[in-house]
Amino acid sequence: MCMNSEESPHQPRQERSRATAERLLNATIRILDESGLDGAVIPRIAAVAKVAPASVYRRFADKEALLRAAFMHVLKQSNQANHQQLKTLILRDTLASTSKCLITLLFKQFQQHPHLFRALSHFIDADSNSEFANEARSIMSANVDVIVEILLMHRSEIAHGLPESALRFAVLNVTCSIETFTLDPRSLWHTEPSTSESELAESLVHSFVAYLTTSQAA
Repeated sequence: MCMNSEESPHQPRQERSRATAERLLNATIRILDESGLDGAVIPRIAAVAKVAPASVYRRFADKEALLRAAFMHVLKQSNQANHQQLKTLILRDTLASTSKCLITLLFKQFQQHPHLFRALSHFIDADSNSEFANEARSIMSANVDVIVEILLMHRSEIAHGLPESALRFAVLNVTCSIETFTLDPRSLWHTEPSTSESELAESLVHSFVAYLTTSQAA
């Protein structure tokens, strides 16, 4: 009885604290998605979360700690969603059709969240916390692993002697190409004569499949 009477006043406070922290994370992610790093300032985050700015510092040491927590939340959610849904979204009967679905999905993701992707990339590059950067890259690498695992279901079509390594290279190649094309208007993809999205997508599918289905010389 004594233990219960001591815990009961604290539990609602703990629940409120968790709810406030979740609102702060969601508000930060929303602002990053809308405005990128430049828009993610504490007064605006607090206003969107409907808390006082002082509440931020009761839960996070500084703005960088809040941003790390928000980015990590996004990355972990992405990884979980990929494990649960990606196979259904992209797996088709052939390597070519699955590759086309994958590349279409990558274009869609970068186009829907350009500010968030730019913010994450810039923050990882600039952040002094190497532990966060290493963990973030580890989760992104795990996302590539999920894609490779799905594409390995077309192993019979892959002529490369090291199918897993080849798939990893191919996935990273198309992902980086799409990221640069979508997020960097100053990249060489946009020089004259410019390449349209549909042209790039078609070329990426062709090169992706050709690389995997062509025997490699020893």
